[in-house]
Amino acid sequence: MCFTSLSILGMFGPAALLAACSLNAFGAYDVLSADVSHPQPALERVVYQVEVDHLKLNRFAITHVSSRHGGRGSVLLLSPFLLPGSFYEISETGEYANSAAGELAKAGYDVWLVDQRRTRLPVGACESSTDCHAMADWDFNAFSQDALFALSLLKSFDSHRKPVIGGFSAGANAALATVNRAPGEFAGVFLYEGTFFTEDPLIAAHNDTICTNLQGAIAAGGLFDPSSAVLGQVLRLAHANPSAPSPLPVFPPGTTNEQAMFFVFGTPPPVGALSPTPGFIRNRVDFATQSFVYTNEQRLELVGPLFDNYGSLAALRDLSCGLAGRDDSYYGNVGAFHGDLLVYVEGTGFGQAMFDTVSLFDHAAHVNIEHHPEFGEADPYFGFRWKQTFLKPLEDWLRRTL
Repeated sequence: MCFTSLSILGMFGPAALLAACSLNAFGAYDVLSADVSHPQPALERVVYQVEVDHLKLNRFAITHVSSRHGGRGSVLLLSPFLLPGSFYEISETGEYANSAAGELAKAGYDVWLVDQRRTRLPVGACESSTDCHAMADWDFNAFSQDALFALSLLKSFDSHRKPVIGGFSAGANAALATVNRAPGEFAGVFLYEGTFFTEDPLIAAHNDTICTNLQGAIAAGGLFDPSSAVLGQVLRLAHANPSAPSPLPVFPPGTTNEQAMFFVFGTPPPVGALSPTPGFIRNRVDFATQSFVYTNEQRLELVGPLFDNYGSLAALRDLSCGLAGRDDSYYGNVGAFHGDLLVYVEGTGFGQAMFDTVSLFDHAAHVNIEHHPEFGEADPYFGFRWKQTFLKPLEDWLRRTL
């Protein structure tokens, strides 16, 4: 069974039901609910709660944002690691219309936001009484499968035009994996700092040991990386009380909450799967002035409450083993893609790996590379000028592609 609610069936109609259920060969997808709201009079936001294989931990949301003045085509946005689709709905002004999703919907695009699967559990839950074994299957095969199910929902609204697909960081990885599975389904793909492929020997060597360690951890029964929780924790603490001493034991005594945030987001992480390249830095920080160079701290802190506390080892393995050159299952078929490609490359993100990834799309119709060597990996999206550095290049590309 695909839909568990008669009200949802009535909302979609038989044709939409058939389209939305068309991917059940990949697993049992149930749409549990559809909640409609209007964040602005001209915008409609529908959140579909989806459950896979009848497991509560496998629930995620697909959010459809549209305007009554739409009709320019559909954009499928996949979420970064540990984050939901509402990542694209943050707005430092508090106005939904000023978020990335809101701006794209106002411009006439149907926006589809796909959560990455998350536990939504407090720290310590998976180590104690909560059964988190569903995470064993949270790899990029599952994430791309979720994206293809979202595509089937999208087609129930617009079956005649191909959409574009893309995402930020691990959302780009998921988009790459999805296009690899279905290269003929999309008019375009955009990859913002996320890939499984490189020809750079330094990046490959950096990931080789990480890949081996993760394979060993999974073979021993490991499911998750609890250290992932620090990303959300430092943002929430910095927002709540920036000058207070950090309670997290990983930082030296006397470190303030704000300093802890600068350290986590402004320096290379310890070597591990969340450091996909040597020198990986999320946001440039001026430690002399204790401030971000480009990022709007207020905007970045908005994602603090959204971060999950558990990272999937299966997904981290896919990332590191791909970059190590030991797994091509998520990009080996993208040469069959004939649409348009947009790639964002920053100075301290995936670096050469993003340029290498462009070479895989040897049959793409058009290729655009948005390169900013001065930025950290996440600066264009979280910067004071994010509408110029992130949104404008995307909208310019969309106008040509859709």
